[in-house]
Amino acid sequence: MEQKLTVELQADETPGQALARTVTSPECLSASVLTICQNIDQSQITEMVGELKQQTAAIRADDLSRAESMLIAQAHTLDGLFARLASLALTTGDLDAMERYMRLAFKSQSQARATLQTLGELKTPKQIAFVRQANIGNQVQVNNDSGASRARARKNKKAPNELLEVEHGERLDTRATGSAGGVDPAMAALETEHRPKKSGRKGRIRA
Repeated sequence: MEQKLTVELQADETPGQALARTVTSPECLSASVLTICQNIDQSQITEMVGELKQQTAAIRADDLSRAESMLIAQAHTLDGLFARLASLALTTGDLDAMERYMRLAFKSQSQARATLQTLGELKTPKQIAFVRQANIGNQVQVNNDSGASRARARKNKKAPNELLEVEHGERLDTRATGSAGGVDPAMAALETEHRPKKSGRKGRIRA
């Protein structure tokens, strides 16, 4: 039977654009695969697309019942594969075949566990783990700031000493001595100009 796909033309959209939008939609791509896997006549692809759009709308409305049913069904399927492959491994007389079967069995077991874990996270989101991660990030940021602050403090502590040595080096250097000794040159000039004359009293004392 000829395949029939209904294409809805939206406003300000050409027929070619409408066809491209429809065939590339997730619902249409999934319907194409499902019709082949389930051996459904491709003339029913429009109904398949419509059903998938309804399930997509339910997810957008926070209705996760379909997703929960899908995950639990997949977990049962993977668990059945594990049991089947493990049975084949135990009943075969070929060591290499047994190793291959057991490897596939353990992969099925791991996938079943991961599927159930996803189902649990879907029903109970890990909000606490998200908060813990945010706290760790803040702690790392604070530690980085503390390290930078300590580095700046050491630099600022060293800077005044260096500045003091440059600007006031003469006063800090106790080894350097002036030629005038302990007398200020300005004061020495005043002493010479205003020196009092010798008095007779001073001569009498010398006698």
